[in-house]
Amino acid sequence: MSQFIYYLAIAVALALVIYSIILHEIAHGYAAYRLGDPTAAMQGRLTLNPVKHIDPFSTILVPMMTYYFMGFIFGGAKPIPINPYNFRNRAKGMMISGIAGPAVNLVIMLVFALLHRLFLLTHGVVSDALIAIVGLVGWLNMVLLVFNMLPIPPLDGSRVVSYFLPADLRQSYNSLERYGLFIVLAVLLLFRPQLGTLFYYVRIVYEFIAG
Repeated sequence: MSQFIYYLAIAVALALVIYSIILHEIAHGYAAYRLGDPTAAMQGRLTLNPVKHIDPFSTILVPMMTYYFMGFIFGGAKPIPINPYNFRNRAKGMMISGIAGPAVNLVIMLVFALLHRLFLLTHGVVSDALIAIVGLVGWLNMVLLVFNMLPIPPLDGSRVVSYFLPADLRQSYNSLERYGLFIVLAVLLLFRPQLGTLFYYVRIVYEFIAG
């Protein structure tokens, strides 16, 4: 693989991962819309236009700061606005709209993982660059899926935990969301070995699927 093809493959994979993140956010908003909350739709967020999903803080500043101070890149798209008071059942509505994003990453991961397995069977017909792209996109969607399902507010896994908590504990648990970014960064910094072990096993599962 030439250097040009190598960097082109990285650029294509990066673009596909960015749109995976966008589809993740759109899924939150669309699920909320179907459950009675039109907030995201009214604000024009149910769109594939990446500009609509850029947040100066979480998309630009946070990745720069984490890379400079911590040695890794962490960030995200502009959060989809959801008004739980528009749901008939607030806790259930937040849970369903919450897991909609990771569900999209699951579908994308399976599609690209199975494509990777198929392309490996046709070795010599499909270029190594394309095989690398589909493998990387599938893996990063697996990472997005597992990471977002961690039960840390405001990650999507916290919506599932919140739904099953008693009402009094749910309110206290959800109140942690205001400190969510700092909690997530602290977890990434203080529990890197444990997260490394988790994703080591996640990688084994992914390789079993993708071949």
